[in-house]
Amino acid sequence: MPGLDRYRKFAGLPMPGGYPTAEASALLDDELFFQRAVQVYLWALPAMNMYAMKRGLGALSGGGYQVMSVFEQRLKPSTLITTPNSDVIYGLAFADLAATGPLVVEVPPHVQGLVDDFWHRPLTGPVIDGRQYLGDIGIPGPDHGDGGRYLIVPQGMHDQIDTAGYFAYTCPTNGVFIFMRGFFTDIDDLKPGVAAVEGITIRPLAGPAQPMQFRHVSDLPADALFPADGSYFDLLAEFVQGEQLDAVDPYMHGVAAALGIVKGSAYAPSAHQRELLDLAARTGWRMAKNIAGNFDREHNALWWADRHWVAHAKTEQDDFWHTLLDEQWRDRSTGHNDVNAKAHMFVNAYSISTGMMSSIPGMGAKYAAAYKDSGGQFLHGDRTYRIDLPAGPPVNLFWSVTLYDAETAAGVDVDVDVDVDGQTYPSLNSMNDLVCNDDGSVTLWIGPDGGGGPNLLRTVPGRGWFSLIRWYGPTEAFFDRQYTPGDFVRAD
Repeated sequence: MPGLDRYRKFAGLPMPGGYPTAEASALLDDELFFQRAVQVYLWALPAMNMYAMKRGLGALSGGGYQVMSVFEQRLKPSTLITTPNSDVIYGLAFADLAATGPLVVEVPPHVQGLVDDFWHRPLTGPVIDGRQYLGDIGIPGPDHGDGGRYLIVPQGMHDQIDTAGYFAYTCPTNGVFIFMRGFFTDIDDLKPGVAAVEGITIRPLAGPAQPMQFRHVSDLPADALFPADGSYFDLLAEFVQGEQLDAVDPYMHGVAAALGIVKGSAYAPSAHQRELLDLAARTGWRMAKNIAGNFDREHNALWWADRHWVAHAKTEQDDFWHTLLDEQWRDRSTGHNDVNAKAHMFVNAYSISTGMMSSIPGMGAKYAAAYKDSGGQFLHGDRTYRIDLPAGPPVNLFWSVTLYDAETAAGVDVDVDVDVDGQTYPSLNSMNDLVCNDDGSVTLWIGPDGGGGPNLLRTVPGRGWFSLIRWYGPTEAFFDRQYTPGDFVRAD
C-alpha cells in the first residue's frame, strides 16, 4: 500500500553494526519526538479541554472561586465551547484549592450539577446506602435535588478536616470545575432556571468569603476551545506548572517530560522542536476528530445496531442498564483506558459524572451522538435531512436535539458565512412549540434553508455538523429499549 511507504522508510533506516548512521539518528530522533507529541496531544485532551474553558470564560467573567459565568439567556453559538446544551441554564465556575483550601459549596434545590477535577475526573464523593457518588451534586447527587452542603477537600487532607454536616468530595488537583444546570418549563420564561443556578454559594471553609458574582455572558462572544496547533503544548506546560504532580499515569507524564513539559522547569523548545510540535498537534487533532467522526465503527459504540447513534460510554446492544466504561473511560472488566472513547469524548465534549452513566430511571441524563446519516455518510450543511422521533419520549424532564459544527463542536451558527434568516439556538426541544404528526411522533427538518417542513433547524453550507440527542431524567422505557429515535435521512 502506498500509505505504508513512510513507515517502510523508517523501518529500513541503515543500522550498520547495530548503530544508526548520523542521518538515520537525526531522522529517528525527530520521528520519536513527533510521535510522542502526537500521543501527548491525545492523552492531555481532558485537561486541555478543561483548562481552555477556564481561560476562555475567565477572559469574560474574571477569575476566582466566587465568580460564576451564567448563560442567563441560554448558551448561544457565539460561545465557542464543546457541545454545550442550549436548552438549560448553565452556570460554570472554576476554583483553585491551592488558594482557598477546602471549599464549601452550598447547592440550591432543583439543579443538576457536577464537580470535576482539572484532568476531567469526577470528584470522589460519599458512599450512602451502598451507593458511591462520583462528581454528582443536586438532583443526581446525594441531596437528590433538595439542596445540600458540600465540602470539597484537597486529596490527603481528610484527616485534618471535620466533614460532619457536609457531603464531602475529594479533589486530587488544585483546580476544581463546578458546573450547574438550571431547568425551566417555559422557553419564554428562563427566570426559574437562572434563579436556581444563582442560588449557589461557594466559599472557603476557613477565612473570609468573597460575595458571589454571577456574570451574565449569553450575549458575550467567547472562545473556550483548546488549540489545534502547537500552542496546545504551551497551554499544557502552563497548566502543569500550576497544578500538583499527578500520580496517575506516570508513563505519559514521562512522555510529556521528554517533550520538555516538566513541573518546576522552564518550557523552552527549540525552533525545530516547535515546528515538530505544531505538526504533531495538527495531526493529533485530526486523529481525534477522525476517531469521533467514525465512532460508529467502534465495538459496542452504537446505541442501536440499525442506527448511527453512538454512546460516549460504550454500552452493549441488549443492555442499556450498564455502561461498559466507568467515569474515567476505563473498561470495567480490565481497568484499562479505552483510549478511543476518551479521545472521542474530550475532543467534542466536556464534563463527566456518574449521572451521565446512571442506570437509575428518572436520574441524570442520557446522550446519543450522530455523525452520519442513514446511509453512513457524514452529515453536511449543504444537504437537507429529516429525522423522525417516535411518540412518548422516555423523559421526566425534557428531550432535545442539538446541531454542532464538526470542526469546533460548538453550536451550529447559521449567521456565519451564510445569508439566510438566523436562528438563536442550534436546537429544538420538547418545550418548543413543535408540530406533531397524527400518531404523536415528531419530524424535524434540518438543512441550509430549514428543509421541507415544520420544526426547522438550519445548517451552514460548506460546513459539516453532528448532532446530540439528550434525554434528561430518562425513564425506564429508555433503559428497556422501548424507544428508538430515527436516523438523519437525506431529503434532497
